[in-house]
Amino acid sequence: MHETWGKVLAATAVLVGLVASGPAVQASEDPGCAAGVRFTSNSTEAASGLRVMSVEVANCGAEALQLNAYPQVSLFDVDRRRLDVVAILEGTGITILDGFNDPPQPITVQPGETAGSAFVWRNTNTSLEPSQVAKHVELATAPGAVQQPLIAVSPQRSIHIDLGSTGRMGVRAWY
Repeated sequence: MHETWGKVLAATAVLVGLVASGPAVQASEDPGCAAGVRFTSNSTEAASGLRVMSVEVANCGAEALQLNAYPQVSLFDVDRRRLDVVAILEGTGITILDGFNDPPQPITVQPGETAGSAFVWRNTNTSLEPSQVAKHVELATAPGAVQQPLIAVSPQRSIHIDLGSTGRMGVRAWY
């Protein structure tokens, strides 16, 4: 009987070790989680020149993530050159959308949980200049935080923010 309990205890210790080390190994192997968070976008809705892109932050770290701000956004062209003539607006400033102009509220994102945000813009082009198109986006959870790439997980697996000549994009606070 002592031999059986010894085997059960040994097997339990191995299983506990595997469970305890499983998520940490996965997070460190995920290049999108180097800073403990991963930013993804899975859809863009388009209607009458208005575009809305959903954005999600996943806490893939070991500590709770405190959010109470707007995502910090940088846009880049296909060659990864920053689009400097773009105004990133807190809220819409472009149109009226439910929840988009709600001010930031403190939220806690536990490890393994997610929070959302969104971008809104118009692709109107009223200029002879070429349209501004972002193909790469970098985000941070708050001012001063490290920026990381936004990963497109949509069926197209690409980012396409076609700002036209408007040069403006609204950002929703984390919710």
